[in-house]
This record gives sequence, C-alpha cells and structure tokens, in this order.
Amino acid sequence: MRAVVPAVLALLLSTAAHAQHDALTVRMAAPQVRQALLQAVQRIPAQREEHRRYRMVLPFGSPLFPPDADLALPPSNPALAAWLALPAEQRRHDVLITPDVDYYWNAEGRQYACQFLVHVQALDGGLTQLALLQVHPSSYAGKSFKLLGRTGPGYYRDIQPAAPSPQSAAELLAFLAAALSQPQ
Repeated sequence: MRAVVPAVLALLLSTAAHAQHDALTVRMAAPQVRQALLQAVQRIPAQREEHRRYRMVLPFGSPLFPPDADLALPPSNPALAAWLALPAEQRRHDVLITPDVDYYWNAEGRQYACQFLVHVQALDGGLTQLALLQVHPSSYAGKSFKLLGRTGPGYYRDIQPAAPSPQSAAELLAFLAAALSQPQ
C-alpha cells in the first residue's frame, strides 16, 4: 500500500500540473529549494502587494505548520488528500505560503484568497519539482446584514468556498521561478 500512495500522488499532482500548469522544475537540490523559498518570501518589500498575498511561509514540521486535520477541512480535493496520505519523510521539504488573514486579491474577476502548499520533490539529475496545491480557496462577496450574527445584528463578511484559481497559481509560480533563478 505504501508504494501505491506516492504513485497516486504523482499521478494526481502531474494531472493537476498539466491541467492548471501548477508545477515548476528547477536545477537545485530539494533542501536548497526549501531554503530559497523561505528567504524569497521573507525578502518581499512591505510596500509590494505580494507582501500581503505571500505574508508568511511555514516549513513543514515547524510548530506553526497546520496539522493535517486542519488542512483536510472542506472543501478538499483529491490532490490534497493524496498529499496528506504521504509519509512525513516525503513532505519534509514542503512549505505553506499564507496570505494576511483578511487579504483578498483579484483573480478571475473575483476577490480571492487561499493558502498555497508547495510540495518539493527531488528528481533525478539534480532537479527538483515544485507542485502547487491551493488550500481552502475562498472568495469575498462583500458584506451582508445578519440579524443573528456572532456578535449580534450587523454587517458580516460573506466568505464563500471557491474553485482554485489558475491565475493565482500562475502568479505564484512566476514569483517562485524568479526567486529561484536568483543566486543565493
């Protein structure tokens, strides 16, 4: 069964990557890629929009990295379920990139937000593949009045689950490609 899980993950991630172009291959070792990702997000200047969109990067295994149960909350997708089935050893170079909690950006004509899980997998020949998974994608549809809101009557944010955004994935991949092409 353990040999089947990586094969299923590879199939799901490659299918998602080809369908949405959510993968990037670089000529670096997996530990170097992880370190470069951590540094790239930390170096984003505060005045740039990316600073809010890619606010924090959490390496797998760090105390702030969310537990699997939190990542598996609906809406989920098959690629995320396959990633969650991987043993920790195969996830050790992965990172989670999160936006500011109240930040939504324009993607496909909607106000959109998600967390990006970057799966870092070593390939043969000194190559490493980065595959993106969008975790908890949501869209902001304005505010609506609730008579029985959590703190009483008032206007509350209308946050809806959303489909993953190909535009947001492409923008993050472009950012990562630029960051990983720079000498460290």
